[in-house]
Amino acid sequence: MDPRSAPAQRHADPGSRQIGTIDADAYTDRVQAENAAGECFVCELADEQTTRQRETVAYRDEHCVVFIPPYPRLYGYCLLAPRRHARNVVSDFTEDDYLALQLRVHRLGRILAEITPTGRLYVFSFGSMQGVSHVHWHLAPLPPGIPFREQQLAAVGKLEYLVLAEAERKELAARTGAAMAALAEQDRHRPSRPNTGAGSSHTAEEPQP
Repeated sequence: MDPRSAPAQRHADPGSRQIGTIDADAYTDRVQAENAAGECFVCELADEQTTRQRETVAYRDEHCVVFIPPYPRLYGYCLLAPRRHARNVVSDFTEDDYLALQLRVHRLGRILAEITPTGRLYVFSFGSMQGVSHVHWHLAPLPPGIPFREQQLAAVGKLEYLVLAEAERKELAARTGAAMAALAEQDRHRPSRPNTGAGSSHTAEEPQP
């Protein structure tokens, strides 16, 4: 079963977004059952031929898939995952592969901070070998003005989520994906540069006497 909103969805304040509540038991049962059956919803999202409707895919390239979860705790909340099935957040990647993913995390974070009011951008990786084992990063834009006690884990670990209309989810995904694609297109037209970054064996030559 999917997590479901509480029967009486409500508005936190007049004019604010509608709020639902995740059924934590149903969610736990579903992800553990899928894990035990060898199913992976992230792999399904990474493949254009098997994409599910529950999540909203914003962007794919040769390295990653970006998608909006069905129960976002914050507006603009996105997840980024490698397209291939990896279970360990560091050791399953070469340095080059990891840096390629982190470049995309950086770009996605910049985009989210531009298209939605953001007082603090949270970037973190959760998951479980008993639940969603496919490595993924969460990017969560915390709006400005949130009281301290409602920030950090209180903001992203709560059972309440924003109810977004399908049209709004698709519009947010389209804006995010278009911005990611535009940055990737810039890469294709940028002259290649020598690799002098982290992990490079290049050292400056000593001046000759």
